[in-house]
Amino acid sequence: MAQTQRIGWNMAAAVAAVMTLVFAALVSSWLGINAEQDGKDAVVEASRLARLVLEADARANELAALQAEFALAALRGEPVGEANLQRRAYRRALEELRANLRTVGEAALAEPERALLNSASRALERFDKVDSEIISLLRRDAQLDRLEASAYVLESAAPLAEHIANLIRTLESQVALRLERSAEIAGEASDRARVLLVAFGGLSLLLALLLARSLADSMAKRAELLRQLTELARVDGLTGVANRRVWDEELARGMERARRTGQRCAVGLIDLDNFKRYNDTYGHQLGDALLRDTARALATRLRAGDLIARYGGEEFAVLLHGCDLANALRMFERLQSAPPAGQTFSAGVADSDGREDGSRVVGRADAALYRAKASGRNRTLAAEAVAEPAARAA
Repeated sequence: MAQTQRIGWNMAAAVAAVMTLVFAALVSSWLGINAEQDGKDAVVEASRLARLVLEADARANELAALQAEFALAALRGEPVGEANLQRRAYRRALEELRANLRTVGEAALAEPERALLNSASRALERFDKVDSEIISLLRRDAQLDRLEASAYVLESAAPLAEHIANLIRTLESQVALRLERSAEIAGEASDRARVLLVAFGGLSLLLALLLARSLADSMAKRAELLRQLTELARVDGLTGVANRRVWDEELARGMERARRTGQRCAVGLIDLDNFKRYNDTYGHQLGDALLRDTARALATRLRAGDLIARYGGEEFAVLLHGCDLANALRMFERLQSAPPAGQTFSAGVADSDGREDGSRVVGRADAALYRAKASGRNRTLAAEAVAEPAARAA
């Protein structure tokens, strides 16, 4: 929330600076120039429109930052209802941006400006619809729904927010050109009008520098929030180890690495023994705590560079680089004592030279896991080796 407040204050300061400079130029024109009425009216209208578009630009960047921060907080487990202060700040920024765009739409706009405004308004409504769908997913409070919501933020909400900001900035450029043309027309009326143009040009340059600095700061903070969100989307929310999405990506890379280097890799599947009975006896909270503690204990005993991921339910998957089957079995013997409170696990281990598909290696490890469970649990069994091509042909 503090980050959002700082972004809001920075944007408010930028808008205040913009308004001050625009109005200063406007007052100077009225006091120092006796231009023709048409020229003066054009400068006033263009200046008012420029102020409104600049306000909309500031609101669009604030809205994107608020939405990203709220989604990140929600994925961390914070409540997503309307009582959430971040959520209320987001809704306030959304309504203010809508009001800004409506006010801009009431002005006399050229046809290209009207088209940009309409595109920004439609994109804003799509953005709000995407946000509603994200909130709906988060309220289900299921891990897969949270992961889907995080992907939705990255793949839909963030690009839409950037699209809205780009449309408004393009509109801002066109309005700035109109303002410049209007000032030039007014300046042609007298020598003092030309003096005004010089003064207004200096003020506009200062305004652009101030606004660029403020927007750069806002965009950097939003980028950091999105980076944190991306990182969170790759971690299992309960255990803190890698999730299934990361496992699938890293397994493919592991197969490629083994094929390229000629060093075998091993895949192990771990299933906690009698976990359903533990859940039924002690409750889901203690069951979740057992999963967390087991994941951490297993992770600390792996080598740097190896991977452990939550494969589903009470199952974990382990990827050991540069490790053949014999060494992998020795590694799993050391892991048997890792789970806390005397908890045991069954495991199946397979190794590969990388020339087979990762799913086939996992399938062989899964078959070995099934045999381990069927033969009494609390043990690790090796998968059957892949038949060589010549043997298969025979």
